[in-house]
Amino acid sequence: MDRRALLTSVAAVAGGLATGCSRGSSDTAEPVDVLLGESVQPASPMVAAEKFFAAKVSELTGGLCRVTVKPGGELGDEQRMAEMLRTGKLAFCKTLLANLTAYDKRLGVASLPFAFTGRDQCLDSMRGDFGKRCAAILSEHGLVMLGFFYAGDRNFYNRTRAVTTPADLKGLRIRVPQSIVAIDMINALGATAVPLATNDIGSALKQGLVDGAENSVVFYTTEQHQQYAPYFSWTGHQQGVDVLLASAAWLDARPAAMRDQVRQAGQLAQEEEIRLWARATNDKTELARQQGSRFNDADTDAFRKALAKVISNHRGTFGDLAALLPALS
Repeated sequence: MDRRALLTSVAAVAGGLATGCSRGSSDTAEPVDVLLGESVQPASPMVAAEKFFAAKVSELTGGLCRVTVKPGGELGDEQRMAEMLRTGKLAFCKTLLANLTAYDKRLGVASLPFAFTGRDQCLDSMRGDFGKRCAAILSEHGLVMLGFFYAGDRNFYNRTRAVTTPADLKGLRIRVPQSIVAIDMINALGATAVPLATNDIGSALKQGLVDGAENSVVFYTTEQHQQYAPYFSWTGHQQGVDVLLASAAWLDARPAAMRDQVRQAGQLAQEEEIRLWARATNDKTELARQQGSRFNDADTDAFRKALAKVISNHRGTFGDLAALLPALS
């Protein structure tokens, strides 16, 4: 079976599972089995947090809702899974917030370089008015934000050399998410942006189709990119924000009690993911060092200066969301 046929089959199965319980299901107490789609590999702390979510959903619903996590892009890339949620063919998925700009371009604001001053301010913003506003926007498009996942500070890694200043990126082909902000950021730094889906990065690095990428050290290691790109530079140019989503079509069809229980499980999974990520960052950095990765500090002020025009050019695109981030004021 080719990949397209396989994905069509999976979507059909997921659709059947996602709609296997109606508002009246509490009368019959028939359990429902649903899927949670994930693009990253099983070793990621995000997958561990999603399995925690699945366990909490089962616990809180008394076994009436059973969630199976499907990592590694098994159900397709993040854009495809989000659309499956929107149409009710899938119950849950997790995606980078900036990957949802097809529904509302303002959601790309978190991908602006230096949009947050650091981890703590990013977490405070997502727990506060900024996160609430993102959730409200997503709800207009059939997507329910159950919680957010912290994806760490994003840094450059590549096959060729240490990156200390923007000049060191000149001539390199760098993978980026499918986001206009990310593309402009890379091009402004003198590199060539190559948009690719998350689960295609490893093969592109291996084949030399790209020279590097930018992401967290946890992602770098769990995806085993250190095999092909040993130079990791702490640029800290972005803070990664992912969102754990439910299909509004699926969730609205559930009994009120189950809807509340799923939302509660999402909030618990959010805090568990933040805890797991902090621990994994230290562990994965040390593991990458042992496997031969070469880490170096970078001149963040030089990167901030080089990207100032990108920030100013795009800031107006994000309207009220940008106004909620002090670093962009």
